[in-house]
Amino acid sequence: MENLSTVSRSRRSAPPARRPSSPPTGAAHAARIERLVARCREAGMAVTPQRIAIYRALLEANDHPNPEAIYTRVRSTMPSLSLATIYKTLDALAGLGLVSELPATGNSRRYDANIDLHHHLVCTRCDRVTDYYDPALDRITLPSRPAGFRARRVSVHFHGLCANCANTRAPRRSSRPFRKERHNGQELEGAVRRARS
Repeated sequence: MENLSTVSRSRRSAPPARRPSSPPTGAAHAARIERLVARCREAGMAVTPQRIAIYRALLEANDHPNPEAIYTRVRSTMPSLSLATIYKTLDALAGLGLVSELPATGNSRRYDANIDLHHHLVCTRCDRVTDYYDPALDRITLPSRPAGFRARRVSVHFHGLCANCANTRAPRRSSRPFRKERHNGQELEGAVRRARS
């Protein structure tokens, strides 16, 4: 039998376990809200009830919501809030370093208030995004500086099926059926993305 170190064995058999996530306490949210207030003041931005409500909704979310989902959650307590305000506030919060926008997950921008170093598992069927922690991934470095690019941090996104979707037989929502198309008189085969309803 082959003698493998713990590190080698874990890399060959299964991905590392997720860090257990416990729900943030009210004290943790209060500290984050205080950080929002401080960052807004440092940047010369007004501290508005809308900004606080939108940030709080994002802090309480575990699903990496899109702006429309945040709008739905916040609008119940602030009926006069507009979707444009949600977008502008999310952009401002990202500029302050309090939230991050997830790159290309589905057809909508998704946001994360967890700014700790972590990675994501992205389900290609239901679009669920789950935080994933792995110290080995945290240490990934770029082999060289591509075109003068200076990376600030590395974030890995695994695309596949979550446990729920892997156990069902439903068709993938983001699948790309192949069909023949014509381009400049030539017949081509290529992936065509179906529009989501």
